[in-house]
Amino acid sequence: MGNKPKLDWENLTVKPERVIGKLEPGMSIFLGTGVGEPRTLVKHLMAANSNHLKDLELIQVVSLGDAISVEALNSNAYRLKTFFSGWVASEAITAGQVDLIPSSFSRIPLLIESGRIPIDVALVQITPPNEAGYCSLGVAVDVGRQAMAQASLVVGEINPDIPVTLGDTFVPLSDFDFLVRSTEKPIYFCRWPVDDVFDRLAANVASIIEDGSCLAFSLGPLFEALSRHLVRKHNLGIHTPFFTDAL
Repeated sequence: MGNKPKLDWENLTVKPERVIGKLEPGMSIFLGTGVGEPRTLVKHLMAANSNHLKDLELIQVVSLGDAISVEALNSNAYRLKTFFSGWVASEAITAGQVDLIPSSFSRIPLLIESGRIPIDVALVQITPPNEAGYCSLGVAVDVGRQAMAQASLVVGEINPDIPVTLGDTFVPLSDFDFLVRSTEKPIYFCRWPVDDVFDRLAANVASIIEDGSCLAFSLGPLFEALSRHLVRKHNLGIHTPFFTDAL
């Protein structure tokens, strides 16, 4: 048997402006998490100057990058609802334009599935489809599926630069109402540089950590430095929302 012809997904895409034109006042819009943010769609959304874009609620687990602007959040068009107070959310909190939802990460899928956090539109970043017409959710496999299931309008931003991830990550093209080709590079999450001060501090912390301890691991230069000082420890437990390169 010969190979199946490669799917010409480029001809299935629409301009971002067409998607923006489908939005209505008061809609709740889910955005892919962190480095999985569909930057092309979000940037067009932020730049849109239309009277029908008012009171839109942007729902994102973690907000990174430069697509969501605090200036736009200061208008009456958008309000950010998120579960994590860092990065973009920190500035938005100062401006009073963010709702911070207190929840453990493990409960977020249930909150979306149950409808307690309503979602009208889901904007997610995906890989190009394979020969069978399935796309991978790529680098953000957290609540994208749940958001897509709840939304009445589902849009996939196809980015050829993101990796295909395996497991329960594949979604058929038929699940999407619109497809948009990404014109933006993915968000790259760089590792923190570690200087001598943080390295010595991490060594001191590691010296009092016993074998079998359970550690709450987060992000930043201290945790970047700490990991290398734990290599001779045994049976450590790790609680973290981010499984980083350092870990």
